[in-house]
Amino acid sequence: MTLETPAVTFELSSYGGTLRRARLREEKFFLKKGDPSSGINVVPTAEPETAPLRVTFPESDFELPEAGVWHVERPAPDTVVFRTETDAVRVEKRYKADPARYRLRLDVQVENRSAKSQDHHLAIHMFARQDPGKKGGSFLTAASDSIAQVVCHVNEKAERRSVEDLAKEPLDKVGAVRWLGADEKFFLVAAVPHPETPPRERTCAARTRTVDTAAGALTFAERTVPPGANTAYAVTVFAGPKVISELDDVQPGGQDARLGEAVDVTLAVISRPLLSLLKLFYRFAGNWGLAIILLTVFVKAVTFYPTQRALMSAKRMQRLAPKLSAIRRKFENDRQRQGAETMNLYKSHGVNPFGGCLPSLIQMPIWIALYSTLMYAVELHRSAFFGHIQDLTAKDPYFITPLVMGAVMYVQMKMSPASPDNQQQKMMQIMMPVMFTGFSLVLPSGLAVYMLTSYLIGILQQLLVNHLDRKAHGTMPAAEPAAR
Repeated sequence: MTLETPAVTFELSSYGGTLRRARLREEKFFLKKGDPSSGINVVPTAEPETAPLRVTFPESDFELPEAGVWHVERPAPDTVVFRTETDAVRVEKRYKADPARYRLRLDVQVENRSAKSQDHHLAIHMFARQDPGKKGGSFLTAASDSIAQVVCHVNEKAERRSVEDLAKEPLDKVGAVRWLGADEKFFLVAAVPHPETPPRERTCAARTRTVDTAAGALTFAERTVPPGANTAYAVTVFAGPKVISELDDVQPGGQDARLGEAVDVTLAVISRPLLSLLKLFYRFAGNWGLAIILLTVFVKAVTFYPTQRALMSAKRMQRLAPKLSAIRRKFENDRQRQGAETMNLYKSHGVNPFGGCLPSLIQMPIWIALYSTLMYAVELHRSAFFGHIQDLTAKDPYFITPLVMGAVMYVQMKMSPASPDNQQQKMMQIMMPVMFTGFSLVLPSGLAVYMLTSYLIGILQQLLVNHLDRKAHGTMPAAEPAAR
């Protein structure tokens, strides 16, 4: 049986009334161009026994068969009902397509058919599967990795355990459980229970099932059902890409589920605004690669003034090189006096000796946040640029962008004002481009696009600084030969 929302085709199974597949209907996620049936399936497990949304009743006054085929009905085009019963209870699972893009509504009803009250706990199960080819764990393979995890949001925190980690340390948490999910890099399948009145504690647990599979269970607090009565549980099911705006919109019963915390980014306080800016520029440019370039221009514009001051300070320091050499010669045997005279010289000429580090210090948290954003931003997943790049979240398949970026970085560093320790600077002019190029060969190509654009703008800014310096002070005098 299938249910469709605007963005997903959900395939439901009568084997336990579970979710077997959730195929994305957007063309971006087609594995074969123009073929809707090739849409990515975000349900990570294929076996019936590990299908998401299986229900059990641990530590209850009744039992359901371990596995079995449930009776199925379709009372409306947007609704599928599964039902199973014993002498003691009748259990019904009602799925209804949600108008939202990646959601279903699941209602579980438990009816007491016996002549006495029955206590029970309802558990909803989720399963994560680790693709052995994307197991990763190394910085050098991070762009192609996709770590499968069981994630439980409990007591105001998203608790994550990879399939591998669960073999060493099972997850057991009790408290305010907002949701339970099977998570990977770009996609999430999650069960989000609706709030109860009054609020009650729930249990979240996860264990390894096989070498590459983990099982998680969200268990509700105990309920008592009188004879002939019933009780119901409401759950929102999310199955789709981890688009933050879609995740944040999941608010069952008007309560923020905080599902957006499934996106595990570094420096979220910077990463989220960066992603919002990227989306803004994408709406203007219509291409994610161009959006990255526009974001780079924006960041360089915001940091222009402090960077400009740092570069001008470096030029002034370069002009002081002869005087610095004279101080070194004069106080060659008195390090303390040499340092004091050097600092006095800097102060008298308005030079900050650490100013040259400022551009890098400003850029570093932005690079880290953007790296994290590109690693997990499904919006850029499978987005093409430059013709040869088919996925801005993956490495450049032909290494063109990283190699060009390394060459441009080398040119920019060659243009930088010579430091007093010219020999060390020459070494850095080679080491830094080689090191950053090596990193960019295996990092998301979108980050290489950002860095390439940043260094190109850096060259233009350095040319401006050189022009302003010549205009103010004339041509730079030739450097004195180093003392032997």
